[in-house]
Amino acid sequence: MRRGLPCLGLAAAALVVGLQIVRAEDGLSRLAPDKLEAVHQAVLKLRAERKELRRTGPLKEYRANLHVHSSLSHDSRGTIEEIVAAAKAVGTQVVLFTEHPAEHYDFFRDGHQGTKEGVLLIPGAEMKGLLVFPKQSVKGIDAGPVQEFSDLVRRREGLTFLSHLEERMDWEIRGLTGVEIYNTHADFKDEKRLVASMKNPLWLLGATELFRKYPQEAFSALQDYPADYLRRWDELCQKAPHTGIAANDAHQNIGFTVRLTEEKKARFEDASGKRLLEFDADGLKELGAVPKDAKPGDVLFHIRLDPYENSLRHAGTHLLMTELSQPAVWQALEHGRAFVAFDWLTDASGFDFAATAGGQRLEMGSRLKLTADLQLTGRAPHSAHWKLLRNGKLNSETTSETMEVNPTEPGNYRVELWLDVAGEKRIWILSNPLYVTAE
Repeated sequence: MRRGLPCLGLAAAALVVGLQIVRAEDGLSRLAPDKLEAVHQAVLKLRAERKELRRTGPLKEYRANLHVHSSLSHDSRGTIEEIVAAAKAVGTQVVLFTEHPAEHYDFFRDGHQGTKEGVLLIPGAEMKGLLVFPKQSVKGIDAGPVQEFSDLVRRREGLTFLSHLEERMDWEIRGLTGVEIYNTHADFKDEKRLVASMKNPLWLLGATELFRKYPQEAFSALQDYPADYLRRWDELCQKAPHTGIAANDAHQNIGFTVRLTEEKKARFEDASGKRLLEFDADGLKELGAVPKDAKPGDVLFHIRLDPYENSLRHAGTHLLMTELSQPAVWQALEHGRAFVAFDWLTDASGFDFAATAGGQRLEMGSRLKLTADLQLTGRAPHSAHWKLLRNGKLNSETTSETMEVNPTEPGNYRVELWLDVAGEKRIWILSNPLYVTAE
């Protein structure tokens, strides 16, 4: 049976009171109760003020989540039913899986694929430092250098993305489809104080009430501007186009369970059931966590800190496609017709960044010539602070629902949209570039 902890309010408050006295915002400081409440109210206001925007032209917008793990991976127990339910809850129509390969299964043949309850499922793997989405099985032929393997997948019309840039900033793999420009796990690893706190089961127990009251705000407290990723992406795009994607790195494997043992101990277990520690259950009785009728083996408490719904809502990759199909997904990702959005703040659907010249419209990812009538335009469903960057350097900025700029120099142009959230500037949208050439 599952029991709550009705008296944890005081414990949580005591454990996080010190979080408010910090010099800079980080994940741990954002978990202070007053800050979570302020962010919650700010997000409600952003969503209430959001405007619906209709997209014109032949392309439609579909939200996707890339870098998702299921129970096929050794470090996840997530079922396809849980993942599809989470996708539907957050408005995701495409899930691209990246399982960890193993000898006992073929991630392509045995992987999740097809359409389930309106969600398009695409099998793939995280291997050799890449996210790999082949069009056929590669089992048994994945040996060799990374460049050789990427070339093999690409020759067979598959997609390859450089993953976890923080571990391979000096990698240059020719012919990639693109790179992760944000990775949730990498963002979490940077949160040194939060990571240290989460290794302490007692801290987790005390902070649990905050995760329950503010599930999305608490999960997304880790979000920071991915400066290193974006700097490297800008460098790579100056050598060849690389489609930028968000990596959810979703596993649903962070959390803990407190179970009563035969020896009347409270045993803390991680999400996989591994024992973390045990102590006298009498210590929990004072918090009302051990009911009188509790029997050995009963679950006194259980919580997941990274449920699929929160992970998938946190960030998404929006694709511009003609239809919901695997070939259309391939075309959008191959041509850079995509943008990354932290939709937990507010739904970014309807965002647009494009170029017009000679009466022609050109979408993100396009290569185009610098002409006198070339104009870069953008619009968003909420007023935001727009930053137009050329080759990674700030070119111009404005605060509005729209943007219009006539570029005077060739270069790779992309935009960032920022929102003011409870007094803190937070990144909201990252577009893919428009590649403007002199000739």
